[in-house]
Amino acid sequence: GVNLPSRPPFGRSFGLMSLALVALALAPLAWAQGDQPVGPCSTSTLQGNYMSNSTGTLNGLPIAQVNHLVSDGMGSITGSGTVVVNGVVTFPVITSTYTVNSDCTGTLTSVPAGLSQNFAIKDNGSQVFFIVTAHPAGTATIAGEAVRQSK
Repeated sequence: GVNLPSRPPFGRSFGLMSLALVALALAPLAWAQGDQPVGPCSTSTLQGNYMSNSTGTLNGLPIAQVNHLVSDGMGSITGSGTVVVNGVVTFPVITSTYTVNSDCTGTLTSVPAGLSQNFAIKDNGSQVFFIVTAHPAGTATIAGEAVRQSK
């Protein structure tokens, strides 16, 4: 018969490295369950003129959008954009409210209600990554980025 080695082919160091990576991956979860420190962000972090773009799907159809947005630093965003859904172009007027958590995450809701997004903001407010969590037109998988042009 064939003699198989008694050790795993990757050796002990692979197992230890795997355990270390798992521990590192779970560490933020353990920390998040404790007291949250005050972070660098607030509602006023998101202030100024922004341009944004997003892409994804809406009800299984391709969607792309670019916007010019103005955030007042007090929880309101206004603007305008161009949206293309499966080749059909529209020009929405944007009115939204937002909240920013101290850890530089937040939520945005459109007025009237129906569109919701979660976002992560750079601590100086210059860049925002967002993902749509609810869309009034149906099932959406849309994500994008906004960059501040001026304060």
